[in-house]
Amino acid sequence: MITKLITITEFLSYSGFKSKTSYYNLLKTDPCAPKPIKVGIRKVMLSLDDVNNWLESRKIERREVA
Repeated sequence: MITKLITITEFLSYSGFKSKTSYYNLLKTDPCAPKPIKVGIRKVMLSLDDVNNWLESRKIERREVA
């Protein structure tokens, strides 16, 4: 299955996070956060499907708390 990959910078604007540090802190605290995919020596990207699934799970989680 082919999935679109996005950069961490694109993820930041898509999700509303303010910095790469915020994303890396998220990885440490949220086991469901979208994991980076190494595509080069210094390049990592994220699966857009993983990002969308994670955002949907956050929406559902928010509804259950409210």
